[in-house]
Amino acid sequence: MINTLFIVDDEYASRLKLNQLISALPEWRIEAELRSGEELFQRLSESQPDVILLDINMPGLNGIDVLSQLNQQHCNSEVIFTTAHSRYAVEAFNGAAADYVLKPISLQRLLLALERVAERLRLKRAQTLPQTLISQVGQRMRNVKVEDIDAIIIDNGTQVAHCGSQTYPLDMTLTELEQQLPAHFLRVHRGAIINRLRLSEAERWLNGRLLLRFIHSELEVLTSRNGARQLKRHLTM
Repeated sequence: MINTLFIVDDEYASRLKLNQLISALPEWRIEAELRSGEELFQRLSESQPDVILLDINMPGLNGIDVLSQLNQQHCNSEVIFTTAHSRYAVEAFNGAAADYVLKPISLQRLLLALERVAERLRLKRAQTLPQTLISQVGQRMRNVKVEDIDAIIIDNGTQVAHCGSQTYPLDMTLTELEQQLPAHFLRVHRGAIINRLRLSEAERWLNGRLLLRFIHSELEVLTSRNGARQLKRHLTM
């Protein structure tokens, strides 16, 4: 599952550094780079990320003020402070910040913070995960059990859930499904999400890709190279 990020920092060099570090983490995607708290609140009116990487010393609202307003607005995004100043740590954690990372930021320290927050996100999502998806064909609607799904594939522009020998069209996009499905569902290609708990075999393929097969289905899914790297981490290949 891909987690989304906003970076909020008035310094270009700091935003660039975070961008470079996060680009090495395929489970995370930067959706916005913002220069101030004011820009953040404007963007939050359009969408909320899973995590906000927030500087403290910025023009206008400082990071602690931003956190206070986020709490007042019941924003669901987790906040990780990325700052050169240690003296605000107590205020940050009193405001329920997920972590407090001091600059200069190393990949190892950032990864630790993101792993901690990913666990918090997983627990939150576990409380709201759908048990079924709705498939509609004409006027007929059917509940599809999430745990029965081998994979969801784009077929001629339609998202199709494969459950053994059965297939069910879905109205949601793969990106929407990716955000809602449990963590054992992985996006292995821009056109495919697979349930790794129902895999029977992963065969090494050309150009670093994998050909996937499933326990209860004759379906085969070819990953992208990036999807293969993600899957290998989970399968310890």
